[in-house]
Amino acid sequence: MISHPTRFNRRIRYPGLTLVLVKGPSRQPGDFPLGSLDLYWSSFERALLENLSRGSATTRAPRDDVEERLITCLNANKEGGPNRIRDRARELSGALGTETSFEVLNGMVGALLSTHAKGMLKTKAGLAIANGTPIDTNRINLFNNLATALRVAVLPGIAEVAEQGTSRINFAFLESYFSNYVEGTRFSVEEAEGIVLRNKIVLQRPKDSHDILGVFNLANKIDTRAVVPPTGEDFVDVLQDRHLRMLGRRPEANPGQLKLETNYAGTTQFVQPSHVRGTLAEGSRFALTIPEGLARAIYYLFLIAEVHPFEDGNGRLSRLIMNAELSRVGHCRVIIPTLFHPQFVDCLRVLTQGQQTEPLIKAISRMNIWSAQFDYSDLAKLIPKVKATNAFQESPAEFRLLNADGSRAT
Repeated sequence: MISHPTRFNRRIRYPGLTLVLVKGPSRQPGDFPLGSLDLYWSSFERALLENLSRGSATTRAPRDDVEERLITCLNANKEGGPNRIRDRARELSGALGTETSFEVLNGMVGALLSTHAKGMLKTKAGLAIANGTPIDTNRINLFNNLATALRVAVLPGIAEVAEQGTSRINFAFLESYFSNYVEGTRFSVEEAEGIVLRNKIVLQRPKDSHDILGVFNLANKIDTRAVVPPTGEDFVDVLQDRHLRMLGRRPEANPGQLKLETNYAGTTQFVQPSHVRGTLAEGSRFALTIPEGLARAIYYLFLIAEVHPFEDGNGRLSRLIMNAELSRVGHCRVIIPTLFHPQFVDCLRVLTQGQQTEPLIKAISRMNIWSAQFDYSDLAKLIPKVKATNAFQESPAEFRLLNADGSRAT
């Protein structure tokens, strides 16, 4: 369905897709551009209000679907999620002319947040919603297996090589550069250097520029660099705060908000939205049973990557929390260079799908050793030395990652 103030009551048919044009206001606060087209994606609140308005079954989603979205939001983000939706919907309802829809939405949110529904809720999930937070038991078992392996693993304990001043800034710059590059935010290292160290935002790519800055700030600033979220329920809240700080300039990623749709990587289905909060809270408690330093850092990395709690930024956030644990105990942080990223992802995959813990443990250990080999005090000298290791290359079929002395790193 596409709404437009002057062009409506039309259907545009494509193979397997029918676009229905209905009458509706133009762009509203919260709607965001859809690519470079002169189209806008409705905010979540606008979509709920418009689908609760009167209309045929071909132009409106069923009311039950709206209720299920609210339930997912409640399970993922606790009471604050539906409350924020209700507040923003109230602000939009006048401009949209959906005051009646808002009253329905308001009643549904109120019923979900109260101890009795009084006939307002219709779906089985809504009627059966109970106290407590569901968890993904299969993932909890997987986390327990990794924790067991990490308790007995013999791992390097490399002292911090870039703890203060310029060295710390340069390390955080490279950490941010590689972490963003492998996730698709690609700049030349010279462009990224201008963004981070000289605040030269690329005008054509302001959001991508702020992605680089977001990771850099979390890796460098004192209040986040060496601070790990507390275990239990608070673990999730702190992750949400870090995510907001990391992707705050990218509203389409819902910064700071847990996902409302199940996400995938290849054939891997990550934790369902309704189970994210409980699984992270319970999974984080295993961390305290694992030796501090690299072992616990690897656990945090996999915990966040495996739950995949946000729509975007999960890989970057998982590496930041891994490194926060290392900095917390005065150990060298880990950089995952571009050339090694495919192997790193393979190690995550075989742990997810085959319960194989050793590949990931070995991979992160090797990258910890690799990251500690360089002198980070002078960026002009550092970049050529890192380039000489093939770290910036993308094809493992053509290149091998080398150590600083020219020997093979993997």
